[in-house]
Amino acid sequence: MIAFIRQHQIWMTSVFCLLVSLYILSAASTGRLQADPFGPLLLSSMRPLQRGLQSIVVTVRGIKDRYRALNQVRMENQSLKGRIMEVEARIEELLEAEATSSRLRELLDLKDRVPGRSVTAAVIGNSASTWFRSLTINKGDKDGVRSGMAVISSMGIVGQIVAVASRSAKVLLITDHSSGVDVISQRSRARGIVSGSLDNGTVMRYVKRGEDIEEGDRLITSGLDGIFPKGLLVGTVGKVRKEIYGHFLHVPVTLAFNPSRIEEVIVASASVDSLDH
Repeated sequence: MIAFIRQHQIWMTSVFCLLVSLYILSAASTGRLQADPFGPLLLSSMRPLQRGLQSIVVTVRGIKDRYRALNQVRMENQSLKGRIMEVEARIEELLEAEATSSRLRELLDLKDRVPGRSVTAAVIGNSASTWFRSLTINKGDKDGVRSGMAVISSMGIVGQIVAVASRSAKVLLITDHSSGVDVISQRSRARGIVSGSLDNGTVMRYVKRGEDIEEGDRLITSGLDGIFPKGLLVGTVGKVRKEIYGHFLHVPVTLAFNPSRIEEVIVASASVDSLDH
């Protein structure tokens, strides 16, 4: 019996306290508590337990209310995060649209200044070959594009059309080692040919040792090759080096921009003479 009581003393005590509480409530409601000599004693003895139970109830209620509030805040935070992501995505769309609009405005302005026949096109492919650097555009023979036409952008020259299909064309970039653009120094009017090289650099070839060419000189198209209009910026001269042997200088060139990263271009007729600045 004692072992049974020890094993179940917790729930037995709880049941006893519950029964006493029910008795007190019943006696108080019927007025028998004042006449019962044990009533005040029971009431006094049960008061700490009642206060403890009331405190537990209040605490649990407070925890429940705080949980509901925190859950509401969490849901609101998730909603706000979603709205912030939507706003950020919209901002990125607007920034990209503005950048595209700005590029197209510059391209249309250049197209108006290019003499002769010209066609605007978008880049749809980029060659990853180390030996042949090229782009593919979305205009071809049916759009009036022909092999040998110049490809330019608002930032400078891009390359030259080398192959044409009905609705697309391949552009050999200025950075390719087999390309060549006739240029002059804007300061001294020294002349040479800018092309790519096999070591991934761009150089100005055929500059004689006695020519006045210096680091930082701006190079522009001369218009003498019959392909590119005169006056387009090609790049700037790097550190000039005189070779021990030979008649020419080694003139590295830093291009005005990376033509392989262009997105829109103008394809101009090879009969253009010069750009009207």
